[in-house]
Amino acid sequence: MYAPTIRARLRPWLWYTLILCVGSLTVFGSVAADPGGSVVASNDDTSLFIWWLGHGAQVLADGLGFGPGETGRLLYTESMNALGGGVNGAWNTSLAGFAILLAPVTWVAGPIVSYNLLILAFPVLGSLATAVLFRLFLDRLPAFIAAGGVGFSSYVIAQLGGHPNLAYIVTPPLTAWAILALLDLGRTTTEHGRSPLRRRRLWLLGTGFGLLLGFQFYVSTEVLAGTFLAALCFLASLAVFGRRFFRARSWLALGLGSAVAGIIALLCAIPLLVTMAGPNAPSGAIRPHGVWNTDLLDPILPAAPAWLSSGVSPLPRIMDIDPAELGAYVGAPALVAAVLIVACLGRRSDHALPVRIAGATGLLVFLLALGSPILLGGRVFVETGPFALIEAIPVLNNILPMRLVLHSTIALFAVLGIGLQWVLQHRRLRRARALLILLVLAAVAVLPAPQTAHEVTVPDFFTESIAEVVPAGSVVKTFPRPLAWAEPHADQAMVWQSVSGFRYRETGGYFIGSSPESPVTYSAPEDALDELLHGSVFDGEPMPDGDSPEVASAIAELRAVGVDFIVLAPDAPLLPGDDGEYAGFLDAAVGDPIFADEGVRVYRLDQ
Repeated sequence: MYAPTIRARLRPWLWYTLILCVGSLTVFGSVAADPGGSVVASNDDTSLFIWWLGHGAQVLADGLGFGPGETGRLLYTESMNALGGGVNGAWNTSLAGFAILLAPVTWVAGPIVSYNLLILAFPVLGSLATAVLFRLFLDRLPAFIAAGGVGFSSYVIAQLGGHPNLAYIVTPPLTAWAILALLDLGRTTTEHGRSPLRRRRLWLLGTGFGLLLGFQFYVSTEVLAGTFLAALCFLASLAVFGRRFFRARSWLALGLGSAVAGIIALLCAIPLLVTMAGPNAPSGAIRPHGVWNTDLLDPILPAAPAWLSSGVSPLPRIMDIDPAELGAYVGAPALVAAVLIVACLGRRSDHALPVRIAGATGLLVFLLALGSPILLGGRVFVETGPFALIEAIPVLNNILPMRLVLHSTIALFAVLGIGLQWVLQHRRLRRARALLILLVLAAVAVLPAPQTAHEVTVPDFFTESIAEVVPAGSVVKTFPRPLAWAEPHADQAMVWQSVSGFRYRETGGYFIGSSPESPVTYSAPEDALDELLHGSVFDGEPMPDGDSPEVASAIAELRAVGVDFIVLAPDAPLLPGDDGEYAGFLDAAVGDPIFADEGVRVYRLDQ
C-alpha cells in the first residue's frame, strides 16, 4: 500500500477551506457585495483600522520610493494628532503586520477593501488553525466541524464587528499545537536516546513558533497576552492530567523549544517594544477595571451575532459596552453536552486524557474571563474574582477579561469535537444518538446570523480633486472631527485621510495615548476652535457666532500653530447643527471656501 500523496492529503483541506469561504460569504455577504463602500460594525472602530491599513501601505510606498514621503514611520507617526505630537502606534491596534502584507491590495483597491478582505478571511483562517490543533486528537470530520464552530463562534463574529485585531485567532490554537508537538518530540527523543537539542525538528518547531508569536506582536498584543495566560492554564492542566504521559524529557524539549521561540519572537518585536517606550505612550491602565467582565449568564443568553439573538444582550452592564465585546455566548445545549462528555468520557475511555485537559483548561480560562468582581445577571455575585491577580500585574492589567472567552471557546469546542467523534464511533448506541441530537441543537443555537453592513461615507473630493487643492504634507482640520464614540460614522474623517493616500496630516484622531493632563487619552486634544464648539458637539447647544472675537481668536491660533486648511463635509453623518449651519459658521469665521464641490468645502488658513 502506498502512502498518500501530498495532493491526496491536501484535498480534504482544500474542500474544507472552500466550505469555510462559502460560510464567511454567507455571514458577511453584505460587505462582500460592496467591499469598497460598506463595513459591518455597531461602532466606528472600523475607521481606526482602515486608517492603520492605509497608513502601513503608504509607509511601505514611501520606503519603496513611490509615495509622497510624508507619512512618517510605521509605528510612530504625526499623520494623526498632528498638533499634539503624533501617535504611538505600538500602543494602538495598528494591524501593522497585515497592513504590510495587504499593501498591494490597498494600493490597487483602497484600504476599505483591504479591511473587508480581513473580515471575510479571519473566520476561515481561524477555523483552519484550530483544525490543525484538533487533528492531533480527532478524526478529520469531527475536527473540521468543531474547528468551524470556533472560527464562526460568537466571539469571532462579534469582534469582526469592528475589532479584526481581536478576531485574528490563529495564534492561540497554533500555540497549543506547538506545545503538544514539542512535548511529543521529547517522548520520541527518549525512545531514540538522542538529545532534544540535536533534533532538527526542535529547531524547526521553535523557529516556526517564534515567528508566529513575533507576527502576533504586530496584530494584537492583547491577544498575545491572553494567549500567554491561556497557555499557563493549558500547561497546568497538562501537568496534572498528563503527568504519566509526558516525562521529564518531554518538558525539557518544551522548555528548549519555547526558549528558541521566545528569543525569535522578542527579536521580531524589538521595533515595537522600543516604540512602546517612546513618546505619547499611555502611563496608566488603558481601560477601567471591573467593567469588561463576562457575566455568568453571558454564555447562555444570545448576544448580537447569533441568529437567536434579538440584537442586543438583555443583561444590564456597569456601563454601556460595545456589542462587539459580547462574544461569550455558546448556548445552553453546548454547555450541557460538554458537561456530559467530560463526565462520561473523562473517566475511563480512549478520550479521557484530551477531555480532561480541554475541560480543565477551558474552566480555568473562563474563571479568568469572568473578571473581578464576578457578575450574575448584572449584579455582583462574588466581590473578588481570580482575575484580580492579573489586574495587579503591569502590562497584563490592560487585558479585558471579556476577551479571554476566545480561549475557553476553543477548549469547549475541543470537548464537543471529542463527543462528536465518540458519537460517530458508537452511532448504534441509543445514548450516542441522544448525544448527537444534543450536539445538533448546540450547533443550531450558535449559528451566526448574516451581519448587517452600513455605508462608509467618503466625499468624492478625497479620491478625486484633493491633489489639486491641498498640497502634500499640509496640516488639515476636518469637520466633523474624529471622536472616540462607540457608534457608526464617529471617526470617518480618518477614512477620508486614508483613502486620499495620506496626502495631508490630520489635527484630530482616535487613538490611545497620553497628555500632560491625563495618563490615558483616546483622541486628539481639543484646539481653540474645538473648545468653542464643544457645547454644540457634545451637548446640542447653539453654534457660536462666526463673527465673534472669540472665534476670530481661535482661527488666528489655528493659523499660528500651523493648520493650513479646514475641510468641511456638510453632508457627513453626526455633523452637529442644522443644514448649512456649519458652512455658514465657517464662511463667517474664515471667509469663502477656495473649493466647494464633491461633497466638501475647503477653507484656506495659510494666507
